[in-house]
Amino acid sequence: MPLALMALAFTAQAQRVTDGNANLWFSHWGDHRVHDRWSLHSEFHIRRTELGASAQQLLLRPGVNYHLHDKVMATVGYSYYENYRYGAYPIRFANWEHHGFAQLQFSSQVGRLRMQHRYRWEHRWMARMASDEAGTDGTLMGYSESDRFRYRVWVTIPIGQDTPWTVNAYDEIFLSLGGTAPGNRFSQNRVSGLLGYQVNKEFNLLAGYLLQKIDRPSAAFNADVLETNSTLHIVAVYNLGLWKGRAPVVPVAE
Repeated sequence: MPLALMALAFTAQAQRVTDGNANLWFSHWGDHRVHDRWSLHSEFHIRRTELGASAQQLLLRPGVNYHLHDKVMATVGYSYYENYRYGAYPIRFANWEHHGFAQLQFSSQVGRLRMQHRYRWEHRWMARMASDEAGTDGTLMGYSESDRFRYRVWVTIPIGQDTPWTVNAYDEIFLSLGGTAPGNRFSQNRVSGLLGYQVNKEFNLLAGYLLQKIDRPSAAFNADVLETNSTLHIVAVYNLGLWKGRAPVVPVAE
C-alpha cells in the first residue's frame, strides 16, 4: 500500500509543473458619484511580465454602481481582457475575453480597522483561436463560455493618528464554474500587501507586493501548470467629485 501511494503521488507531481514570473502591474480604480444613489465605476490594468519588459495582460472594466447603503454597494458592468503570450509555458495564441459581471460590496469598521468584502459573479466569453493557413497567426474560431465566482476580503489600517498613510492587505479567490471551458475548480488566488498614501480626498496611491497563483489545466504538453507570479503592484485610486451632494445613510434592514 505505501508503494502504491508513493507511485500515485509521483504520478500526480509528474503531471503538474510550476512556472514563476516577475510581473509589474499598473492599475486605476475609481467610483465617481453622480447622484445620491448612483455612481460610475472606472478601472483599467496594464499588466507586464519580465519586470515590465513584456506584455502580460490588458484589462478595461467600466461599471455602474447603486448605493443601497453608505456601506453596501451593488455594481454591474463589463470587462474586456487582452491576453498575451508570456512565461515558460505560454498560451498558444494571444487572445481576448469579454465578461459581464455583477457584484456586491460590503464595508465595515471596527475601531481603526476598516474591512471590505466583495462578491463578484462573472460570465466569460473567451476567444478560441486556431492556426491560420500558414500555421502562424491565430484565427478566431468562436468563443468558449464559463462562469466564475470571485471573493475578496480587504483590510485597511491607518498608520498612526491623523496621518495619510495606511497599511492594506487583501486575499482574493477565483472559482471557475463550468461551461464550455474547464470548470468547477479553483482557478486563481491573489494575496497582496500594499502601503497607501492619501494625497487628498479624491486621490489615493497604493504600492506593494502581490503573489498571484494561477491553475492552468493541461497547459504544458497535457500537464497542468501552476503559475506563481511575484508582482510589484502600483495603484492610483481616483474618485472624481462629480456630485456635490451628500450620500444618505440608509439603515440596513435587520
